[in-house]
Amino acid sequence: MKKKIFYFATLALSVLLITGSPVKAQKRNQNKDTYYFFKVVNMTFDEAVVRVKETLKEQGFGVVSETNMQEKITKATGKEMNPYLILGACNPHGAYEALQIDGHIGLLLPCNVIVRDLGNDRIEVAAIDPNKSMQTADNPKLKPLAKEVGEKLKLAIANI
Repeated sequence: MKKKIFYFATLALSVLLITGSPVKAQKRNQNKDTYYFFKVVNMTFDEAVVRVKETLKEQGFGVVSETNMQEKITKATGKEMNPYLILGACNPHGAYEALQIDGHIGLLLPCNVIVRDLGNDRIEVAAIDPNKSMQTADNPKLKPLAKEVGEKLKLAIANI
């Protein structure tokens, strides 16, 4: 009996880790110490994806890649999860400048933006904070650029 309870508790925890907890997403605070910024919106998943792409474009970003994690995870593991899309957002001018400063910076590009379904037409959109991700490169010349790109990403997320 204890093994069954342990198994189901482990399974429930795994599902929460894979799909995310709607309650957790609502209670999270955006603070300066986190590596991303986010917004929870009330719309369908497909509407959110369209709106995210529009707001990114308004801020000078193009989407250079799309990864459907729901499809990939389900196919690879057989486990179901809510819709979860990773968009690779690129600001061409910022990327060009960054590559001129550091030829290896492409390892940290593009800026990932996630769109994930929390259920009940509640969608979380989150973007990496370039100020945090560029710290890995430890190049002071990248700081002003990371700040500029970060502000544009923040504005895109805020305008969804």
